[in-house]
Amino acid sequence: MLEIRGIKKAFDANQVLKGFDFHAKEGEVVAVIGPSGSGKTTLLRCINFLEQADAGFIRIDDLSADFKTVSGKNKLAMRRKTSMVFQNYALYFNKTAIQNVMESLIVVKKMKKEAARRIARDYLEQVGLSDKFDSKPFELSGGQQQRVGIARALAVNPKVILFDEPTSALDPEKVDEILDVIKQVVKQGMTMVIVTHEMQFAYDVANRVVFMDEGEIVEEGPPRFVFNNPREERTRQFLQRFSLARDTEYYI
Repeated sequence: MLEIRGIKKAFDANQVLKGFDFHAKEGEVVAVIGPSGSGKTTLLRCINFLEQADAGFIRIDDLSADFKTVSGKNKLAMRRKTSMVFQNYALYFNKTAIQNVMESLIVVKKMKKEAARRIARDYLEQVGLSDKFDSKPFELSGGQQQRVGIARALAVNPKVILFDEPTSALDPEKVDEILDVIKQVVKQGMTMVIVTHEMQFAYDVANRVVFMDEGEIVEEGPPRFVFNNPREERTRQFLQRFSLARDTEYYI
């Protein structure tokens, strides 16, 4: 479904991604964890071509490309295989919730407004916003704005959804609200890559956890192995600050 080999990305002299391999199988939920500045967000942005990696190979579903030589047409086609949920919601502030979800359907999918509106309504209802169709972002809480972002990501029917620390901009009391929405999406069997600082959430929902540090993958494996018995000392150092409930109803 998603395969990356030898990805590299530098910003001036700062080598952010140092040439590792990464993959997500169809229907798999991969949680990417690690300290701030380890390259997690840059990895997602390269997958979505919001940033172009300097080197490496990428395959998404039936499309593949070399990062260095990918054409604009192929880049656009691969971008349409993914959708992204951002830290800061990235909504159009002059549009209502339903218009925000409709936008990609009309512009990218070339749908007629009536069909786009029906789909947008369905997904806003799915994330619990049936009473907020006509609300603009400034009329919504942070948690509600993020739910609009999730509905927008789902509506385009992507092959892979990328979540970039979806709770980092929220008040603490709103975090569980968004995590519960994402857990419902997980149950639909969607392929997902989730960058998160919520360790309990990563333990609960992921099929596989990837620990990154300084632009490299240090360790990866099933959550019960990475969290309970990490092989690498750097992983142990990072995880020792967190206390997890090991018995969970969400474990996959």
